[in-house]
Formats: sequence, C-alpha cells, structure tokens
Amino acid sequence: MTAAIHPMPIRRTVIAAVLLALAIPLMQSRDPLAMVSRPLVVGVLGLLGLDAVDGGEHIRVGHLEVPWSGDCNGGNLLILLLALAVWVTRQEPIGWRYGVRLAAMLPAAIVANLLRVLTLIGYRAIAFPSVESPQTHYFIGFVWLIPFLALITPRDGRPLSRSLLETSHAAAVLALLAPVAGTPNGTLISLAAIVILSTSRAVEDPGGRRLFFAGGWALSGVAIALLHVESFWLPWFLLCPLLDSGGRLPRAAWLIGLACTHPLVAIHAWSWGLAAIGVFFAWRSRSLPVESVAAAGNPGWRRFTTFAQPAWFACLAMPFLASSFAGAPQRNPWTPPTDVLSRTLGLEGYEVRLPGQSGNIGLACYPAPGSDRHHTVKVCLKYRGVDLVPSEERESVMTEGKHWYREFFLHEDALLRSYSAYVRKTFRPRADPGVHLIFVAPREGIGAAEFDAACVSLAEDLYRRSRARDLALAEK
Repeated sequence: MTAAIHPMPIRRTVIAAVLLALAIPLMQSRDPLAMVSRPLVVGVLGLLGLDAVDGGEHIRVGHLEVPWSGDCNGGNLLILLLALAVWVTRQEPIGWRYGVRLAAMLPAAIVANLLRVLTLIGYRAIAFPSVESPQTHYFIGFVWLIPFLALITPRDGRPLSRSLLETSHAAAVLALLAPVAGTPNGTLISLAAIVILSTSRAVEDPGGRRLFFAGGWALSGVAIALLHVESFWLPWFLLCPLLDSGGRLPRAAWLIGLACTHPLVAIHAWSWGLAAIGVFFAWRSRSLPVESVAAAGNPGWRRFTTFAQPAWFACLAMPFLASSFAGAPQRNPWTPPTDVLSRTLGLEGYEVRLPGQSGNIGLACYPAPGSDRHHTVKVCLKYRGVDLVPSEERESVMTEGKHWYREFFLHEDALLRSYSAYVRKTFRPRADPGVHLIFVAPREGIGAAEFDAACVSLAEDLYRRSRARDLALAEK
C-alpha cells in the first residue's frame, strides 16, 4: 500500500538548496562555538580523570598535544545539521514542530562535536605517535553525525530506515563537498551535486534488479579505492542505484549535472556553459513529479532493511577510509640526494639545484603527501589560478605567457617524461605515487626547445643520483 505525497514545494526546495550551498564553505571557517566547545572538552576530560590543559592553539592531554583548529569548534556540524534539517523537512508545513526541530540542532551539534573531539583524542592516544589522516578525521565526524540524523528525519508515513538512507546519503555527500569548497569552480561542483541531491529519493521497492546494480555499485567503489581515483567518489555517491534521481530530471540535465560534479570537468571555464545547457533542459521540464512512498509493510523495503542496509552504511564509510586501508604501503619519505643543494618548500616539497643547472631554471620536487596520485602541473597550477597551455614549439613544455614549465615523475626505478606514462605506471592497487618534478624558467632568453633539452638532462641527472642513493641504502 502506498501513500501519496504532494508535489515538492519548489520555493522551499530552492531555499534548502541555497542554505546547503552556503553551508559548504562555512563548514571550514571559525565560529563562535569555540567559546563553548573548548571549555566543554577540557571539563569532560577532567571529569574522566584526565589531566587536560587548554593551551590556546592546542589542548594538552597527558603526553598528547592535540591541535585545536576551526574544525574542532563544532560550527561546521551545526551548519550541517541545520542545513540537513531544512533539507529533509522541505515537504513539511512550517509550524512549531518545525521550529523545535531546528532549535534542537544547536545542542545536538555541541554534543556531536564533543563526542567527535573525544574520539579523535582517544584515537591519537592509541595510535601515538601517529595522527589520523584527513579522511579519518572527516569520517569520525560523520560517524557521530549519524545518531543525530534520527532527530532530523521526519515521520512522513515511510519506513524510518528509508528516510534515514536519504538523510545519511545527503550528509555523506556534504562531507565530500566540504574539502572542495575553496577549489576553482568548487561552487559549480557543489551546486551540481545539490541539484541532483534535491531530486534523489530512495526507491520504493529495491527489488532484485536494483540490488544487483547496487552490488556492482559497491564493487566499483572498491575499484575507486584500489586505483586511487578519488575524484570519482562524489559522482559515485550520486549514482547510487538505491536512490532515484535520473527519473526526476530530464536525462540530459541529469548527465550534465553529474559530469559537473567531477573536478576535471568543473575546472574548465567552459563548464559553466555546459551547466547552463543542463539548466535549460531542467527548466523545460517545469515541474517536479508527484511522488509515492512505500508503506512500512512493503516486502521489497523490508528485504532491503534486513539484508542490505548494513552494507549501505559500510559503503558510506568507504570514501573516508579508503586511503587508510587501500593506500600504498608505508615507505620512507623521499628526500633529495645529499650531493645536491636543496631547501624545503614549507611542508610540501623541496627546491633542488643540480651541478651545471642554469640560474634561470628552477626545479621543485614534490613527494606525494599520502597515497594519492599526483595531478599534472597544469591542474596543480589551475588550482592556484594559473592557466597553462602547450607551447607551439614543444607540446611537453607549458606556458602561461611569462614562464616555461616542464614536468617529470620519479617513480620507483623509472624516470617518466609524461603524465600518461605516469598514470600507466601507477594505475594499479597500492602503487607508489612517486615524486613530481616541475621545472620552471622565464621565457625571455630561452626557447621552448632549448628549455626542454636542459630539463631532460637535469631530470636524468637527478634520477641517476636518486637511484644510486637508493641502491646504496638497500645494500646496507
């Protein structure tokens, strides 16, 4: 038996989408909740019998010194819970129950953040001297968000498990969107994801065919984790077969929106034009369909709840834990050979000067900070607002108009001269991401061909020195 639901109020949907879009960049900012969260954490640690001292930028707990950043304040969870509360109740009438639910998000965010910080401190105490990865940090926050989703999820005649599936899916998508908020065209990625999210509803009866596709979807997530193609996590989430969005948007608009959630599409200037085409197709549909929902006794939904729902929550965790469990084995961090001049570039890499290297040519070497594959120099600089194009004389030499750029990759026992060769070499589970070499020189006084030849010679010299150092260490 099914119960009809009125068409989705477009005005409330737009308000919810705008609030979510605003929430994403705010999740990374500092907030007034720091005045509540930090004393509360220190006080609870004291009640637990632990010696905790507030050091301003850190909290000292016994032998641990835990940094305190904007993420620890709890404002990010408050914004997220408020946005989700507006989102999942966008079909409900505005009344006192609605106001109470929104007001309850403040204490819920404070408690969820307290539990998150205490879990992080416990994790560091167990893993000392190691610290959690950024993905693990986000995951712990997401885990403590789940118990509070029941406060948000409306009782609209559907099974609670079905409503929780939609709400937890939305929370996971927002957690993935948070790190891209400050990247080029991060706004486009966020808006495209939110538009698709706004049309996503849990399928009424996840029968055998849907569950078969859901199994393939889960396996494709394992493949993304093993191959370290993390940029596909957001489109992967939005493609979940247990939620139906493609049937509520025109197919062309849905495909364009999905493409715009991938950074390699959204990073280009023409992506906004592509998005405009998608909006045109969506606008032509003019209205959102009337929805029907499954009653609690629906056998298909009961079957899903019994057998597949635990696997669903495991899939939600996959993007956050993939680098911890499917990353490359721990290796000694790469450093420049001792027989060359070098200096550190903050915590990111090294500036290296080889014998015979021209004073006009600079060389920066970037080891991978984790197990993730390097981007091309074009993409790296695009994230810094610099657009590179191939030179007319040498396609491997890039320029932004004032400088020449040339990239190489040191990978295990090879010097790779192109990004395609690098991808082929690292496109396997647990591959070493290697070292990214970027040469740069002013265009004035040197041509692209001459610069290319000099870079090849210098890269080969650095490779030989690094290889000789590695072999000598292996023999010891």
